Amino acid sequence: MNKQSSLFREISIETIRNIFVNTLQEEIIWDASLLDGGMFNTTYLVEYSPFHKKAVLRLGPVNRHLIMGFEENLMDAEEYVYSVCKDIGVPCSRVLVCDTSKKKIDRDFMIVEYIPSVVMLKADLTDERRRYLYRQMGIYLAKIHQVTNEHFGFLSRIRDGIMFEKWSDALIFEIEDIAERLERSGGLDEKESLLLKSCFYKSRDLLDEIKIPHLLHTDLWEGNVLLDKDTLEIAAIIDSDRAVFGDVDFEFSSPWMENQNLKEGYDSIREKTTVPNDLKRRQLYRMFFYLMEAYVGFGEYNNPDLYKTRKRQLMDEVERFAI
Repeated sequence: MNKQSSLFREISIETIRNIFVNTLQEEIIWDASLLDGGMFNTTYLVEYSPFHKKAVLRLGPVNRHLIMGFEENLMDAEEYVYSVCKDIGVPCSRVLVCDTSKKKIDRDFMIVEYIPSVVMLKADLTDERRRYLYRQMGIYLAKIHQVTNEHFGFLSRIRDGIMFEKWSDALIFEIEDIAERLERSGGLDEKESLLLKSCFYKSRDLLDEIKIPHLLHTDLWEGNVLLDKDTLEIAAIIDSDRAVFGDVDFEFSSPWMENQNLKEGYDSIREKTTVPNDLKRRQLYRMFFYLMEAYVGFGEYNNPDLYKTRKRQLMDEVERFAI
């Protein structure tokens, strides 16, 4: 967990008990322990009920004025993606409760059934096993990409009624939102912001060569993969709340997605179609991810090293694109 994060905040055992009483009608809470990885959400493993059941309680961020626009409705988006994954045969969490009303507590929260597992990032794996698991991740990602939609945009936006006919409009909407937030908070100056946005404005036609919105996970890495403790097979792909309907290459442009074994698994069931000008679009997509993580480091997680690294990479990419 990262208690330096401006979005993280623990709650009392009594508040946890009230949540379980009001949603699952369960009054007995035996234990509630914080889980690692909490920076955006605050996450607990809860043992409850007379039968000692276990569930994971995830609480959305505090200081919501700091989060990016597309992060406003993430749990609703995640619940939807899990329902899709269940239908297409991708292992995922089972949602018991998803409450975004902020009536029971002034935060969104989700309760999912506990899966006896280990996070892939922390598993003791041989190199061969790790390569195998990445190929499996690629296969599951290809299944997710086969799901399409009529509109482009972050699923959290679409679930909120904000959707786009063109891929360029969806990306520019987010670029403007994040750049302006970073500029207001002092992490980007006006000239840098204008230069960045101009790269996207002049690339509308390039982006709009993408005609089909595919479902993208956008956050598939070892920290979001649970492995069965006994078999070390993939038990669940989690944290799909930042899913996007967009260009497949957007997924593969993420800094987290550079793995040859994953791509081999992906290509084994769905060969990625190369669209003309894909290299130029990937530059734009890298700018998006660098901007997003620069803002996360600066405005959300109090992580100056992440901010400085991503800001430098962002401006280097902007300069190369302008040449």
